[in-house]
Amino acid sequence: MIWPCRYIPLTMNPKPPKALRNQNSGSHHADSTAANAVPRPVSAFARTDKAGYFIEPHAHERDQLIYAIRGVMTIRALDSIWTIPPSYSLWIPAHVEHSVSMDTEVEMRTLYFRPGVVAAPPDDCQVRAVSLLLRELIIRAMTIPPLYDESGPEGRLLQVIVDEVGRQELMPFSLRLPKDRRLEQLCRHLLNALDESESIVQLGAKVGLSERSIIRLFPLETGLTMHGWRQQARLMRAFALADLGKPLGAIATELGYSSQSAFAKMFRKIFGQSPREILSAK
Repeated sequence: MIWPCRYIPLTMNPKPPKALRNQNSGSHHADSTAANAVPRPVSAFARTDKAGYFIEPHAHERDQLIYAIRGVMTIRALDSIWTIPPSYSLWIPAHVEHSVSMDTEVEMRTLYFRPGVVAAPPDDCQVRAVSLLLRELIIRAMTIPPLYDESGPEGRLLQVIVDEVGRQELMPFSLRLPKDRRLEQLCRHLLNALDESESIVQLGAKVGLSERSIIRLFPLETGLTMHGWRQQARLMRAFALADLGKPLGAIATELGYSSQSAFAKMFRKIFGQSPREILSAK
């Protein structure tokens, strides 16, 4: 299967299976389109997908909060990839094209909001924490009829969701992708070999770039040095490994860290929280 270069599925799946296009991919778009068309400020949409399933690039008429009560997703949008572990969500503004790769089996619970209902940047995706309260509210929203009474109990409950979404903590679970084709190839290689420690010279030889060019271009294109980009990609891969039930020591080893403490130190440095705070939160 050949994907357009710009949208080859990028995943944090530890052992990515062959990308799947569900036999009911048409039904996904039909169902999400129907949810977007509901004449109410908030609508809900639920689905379950196997690891490796890929939702092709698309956009919605409404703002979207994409969340999984179980599983890890990697979403590509705005020339970045966003890996979303349990207890976190991704805010995607209306009309922003995005694709979704399931790193593990995912039980997705999505909310769509009429633009302007939630105060958020109109052109930027954001990873937002999902509190226990918001999680339960989202689960409850899946049972509310699409044409609910806006002034009744169900309408008031959905308004609480609007308020809660707006106050959730933002998290840096993203990596900007380079537009330079050679650097993009390099990033794909890094994602497929996160446990390796090839030098910049060795990596540059794979894509026809000199060490000096990589050192100069990588921060301009991604906002990070190549070393920093690879470190953050490794840590984002940990989300899927933890979701598969692997202990922290095994995760550290699989990602190429010398010890669990070295892994934990880098994790806190990048994300501001310990691995247990993020990886154990469900």
